[in-house]
Amino acid sequence: MNVKFKIWFEKNGGVAFAEGRRMLLEAVDRLGSLNAAAKELGMSYRAAWGKIKATEKALGIKLLEVTTGGKGGGGATLTPDAKVLLLKYQKFTDRMTSLMEKEFKHMFGSKKSS
Repeated sequence: MNVKFKIWFEKNGGVAFAEGRRMLLEAVDRLGSLNAAAKELGMSYRAAWGKIKATEKALGIKLLEVTTGGKGGGGATLTPDAKVLLLKYQKFTDRMTSLMEKEFKHMFGSKKSS
C-alpha cells in the first residue's frame, strides 16, 4: 500500500499554484509557446492564460516573457522567477513526499508475522 496526496498553494481562498500550473509552466518551457502548452494539456489558450495571470497576481511575480507575432511568430519563455518557483516547488513536494512516506510507514507499516 502507498500514500498519495496533493499539494497546492492558496491565497485569499483561491489556488495560487498547484500541480496543473507546474505542468503548464514546464510545457511552456519545453515548447516555447503558451498556446502549444495549452493544447498539449488539453486546455484552451484562454484558460491557460487565466491560470498564468492568476498565479502572477497571487504570488506577485511575472512568470512568462511573451513575444507576439512578427517573423517566425510569437512565443513564450519562463522568467527567472518562474524557474525558481518550479525548482522550489519540486524541492518542497519531494521533501513532503519523503515525510509522508516515512509517517505512513510509521503509522500503517506492515506488521511482522510471528
